[in-house]
Amino acid sequence: MDTSKLTIGMPAGSLANASRGGNLIKLLEDSGFETKGYEEGGPSTFKTVNFLYGWDGRPQEFSSQLALQELDVAIAGDDWIEERIIEFKLEYNTDIQLEKVLPLNRGGVRLVGIVKGDSPFDTTEAFLTDLVSKKQLLTVVTEMPYLALHWVRESLRKIGKLEEYNDFSVQKYKTPSRIEKGVLIYETWGKTESKVLNNGADFGLEITQSGSAIRNYGLKIIETVFKSQTSI
Repeated sequence: MDTSKLTIGMPAGSLANASRGGNLIKLLEDSGFETKGYEEGGPSTFKTVNFLYGWDGRPQEFSSQLALQELDVAIAGDDWIEERIIEFKLEYNTDIQLEKVLPLNRGGVRLVGIVKGDSPFDTTEAFLTDLVSKKQLLTVVTEMPYLALHWVRESLRKIGKLEEYNDFSVQKYKTPSRIEKGVLIYETWGKTESKVLNNGADFGLEITQSGSAIRNYGLKIIETVFKSQTSI
């Protein structure tokens, strides 16, 4: 790593763009760190601070890059940072120690557990207690597979079923299951609500702001699992 520069992970996409709610370009400018090139997709440089180096990338990757010291600092959603931390722990038995320096009070979302609207259960524990009495393989759909896996495993622990359902597998949607019993997480590219509605999985973990899309699909929220915003 070049110790003469501070390398900053600069999130591409909606966080940078004013019309899509993030507007980090304006925030950086107002903070005295005006950028050049960032608004056009990079490469990003800082006009007035020559020791700052912008690494344009995806927030999904920043946690890993911080752990590997490719980045000194990153701007990313709390959810994507936590997703990679859990993945490293569960899949590679590696602990990533990262510190949130400053919340930026923008890009706020919730990760919520969703089930069909006619389900008689209003909590994750009650839903899973019923589900494990019927099925050996529990299927979940989500864009955040390791946050979902952590949530389900902790909920199984609370009802005394984690040891019985300890095996897990994270896979692309509808690929053949690698396990016979346990928790199968299907990683999707969106439209989690549609997959839950149409029996593509037993339940899901969805990213939402207002919950309106979930209600439009006739689904209901059984738990707010994680709250996220953009942070440094």
